[in-house]
Amino acid sequence: MNDMSGKYLVGYGKPPAEHRFAKGCSGNPGGRPKGAKAKLKPVDTGHGMRAAEELLRIEAYRPIAIREGEQVIEMPAIQAVFRAMGVSALKGNRFVQKTLADLVTRMEEADHQSRMELFSKAIDFKQAWEAEFERCRRAGSQQPTPVPHPDDMILDPKTGGVTIAGPMTREQKDRLDEAIRRRAEAQDCVNDSAAKYRRARAGTTKDAWLEEWHWEQRMFDIINDILPDRYKAKLENRSYREGASRPGKALDELRKTESCAGSMLANWASLNSYSQLRVSCDRSPPGSGIRCHLPSITRSLSI
Repeated sequence: MNDMSGKYLVGYGKPPAEHRFAKGCSGNPGGRPKGAKAKLKPVDTGHGMRAAEELLRIEAYRPIAIREGEQVIEMPAIQAVFRAMGVSALKGNRFVQKTLADLVTRMEEADHQSRMELFSKAIDFKQAWEAEFERCRRAGSQQPTPVPHPDDMILDPKTGGVTIAGPMTREQKDRLDEAIRRRAEAQDCVNDSAAKYRRARAGTTKDAWLEEWHWEQRMFDIINDILPDRYKAKLENRSYREGASRPGKALDELRKTESCAGSMLANWASLNSYSQLRVSCDRSPPGSGIRCHLPSITRSLSI
């Protein structure tokens, strides 16, 4: 049977001799070299980190598969532990019941204390800056621009929540100022294009100014839609003709364009905060006969 010179039977577990693995050759030449050892994942031991804690965190959040009835679901290991504790507690295990109740109580107390501390500090922050603003008004001096700005801090006394609807760093403040500057430029261009459109005679020139008007209006709406309510503005000389953008819908309209790049830019802008918006536009001269669509080579959103 094993003699290559004799008759070789082909069947289950007996492939043809020419297709068998050659002696001394690996069945997976591109696999791990012989004698190589698996490389351990490096543990983050940066500033403030301890190796044992990092390993425990890795194990706690390692995804595992568990069966619930007829379904197999995946969840972090620590969640599976808590779920098992819950099941055991429901079955009457008093020790697990007390342990789980203590864990939840301590967690809620820590969360409440953290919220109250943050809420108290936010109130002190707002009151201190309001007093400083009042002092500057009385002295007739220029008011400072703190970051974050106290007017951007939204406090919820019912939940103790603190929300900052504005820039939280100087870099974000610079980007916000740049976005507001570009929006103001779009407003000026809308005013200019609207006036020239109304004065122009029917024809190619009038269509070009209408296109310019709609382009800058769309730029205004895209920027304005991303900004928080405190920084929003109302567009003057808005066009309601076919093809013009609408407030609150500019990003959705951009997604509906045939260009894949336009859809990607719209998704990016909606997922990122206003502070990361950076808009630049190179406009073709009116009457050039070039009809631009978002986005195009001559008119682009550079974010």
